[in-house]
Amino acid sequence: MKRILLLLIAVMAFSYSSYAQPDYSIITFKSKIHYYKKTKPSFKEIEFKKEDIQRIVTILGEDFYSTEEIDELTEKIWLSFIDPEKFDYVFKDLAIRTLPNWNKVNAVGTIILEPNPFLAYWTESDGELQYFQKAMYLILIQYNILAYSEDAKSTRASLQKLLYTKELPLRGVWSSDWTNSYLQYTQKLIENKNLSILIAKGNYQYLVCKTNDVEELTALFKKMSWNFVAP
Repeated sequence: MKRILLLLIAVMAFSYSSYAQPDYSIITFKSKIHYYKKTKPSFKEIEFKKEDIQRIVTILGEDFYSTEEIDELTEKIWLSFIDPEKFDYVFKDLAIRTLPNWNKVNAVGTIILEPNPFLAYWTESDGELQYFQKAMYLILIQYNILAYSEDAKSTRASLQKLLYTKELPLRGVWSSDWTNSYLQYTQKLIENKNLSILIAKGNYQYLVCKTNDVEELTALFKKMSWNFVAP
């Protein structure tokens, strides 16, 4: 138990040093959910393991994060999988930052937020796999490892934050551009750098990885029924 507490303290330190703390003085917590799920996610019929999370985070982050930081990020994602409610408590700042309106002040100068974001995601999800996908991408977005964009303008902005492409000189957005077309343009720019863009099939979540890692990475995500393909 002591070891777990020390690990959580270390992980929390990494979290708090990476991101600004939400301004709780203007936040009002109010949930639209009347009843949260009482059961925790189950791994009984799922092949995906903690070691797979570690490998995904290592592949996507080893050029930018230390081994210790990769271990800490793995622990965060794993905790969000096995106990959403505890994750909300231990990593409150991070959980809140995944809400789309976490910093949106209303007309009366307050911010109304869901008090238990990951427990809410779990409650509203259609099973474990859907929840695991959402939990992982919401956390990885915070570390500029994965992105989500529904239009070309936000795609360009996200690419300027992703670790592998943040220094890349990108052209402006054309009126004919959309998410996939802008990703295809970017792919041509990074091909000679041994980098590849992958986008979730039927969705707008995408990432940049080393081309040599594409096969292993897509196989790992498939364990979560999460299919990544070229844009």
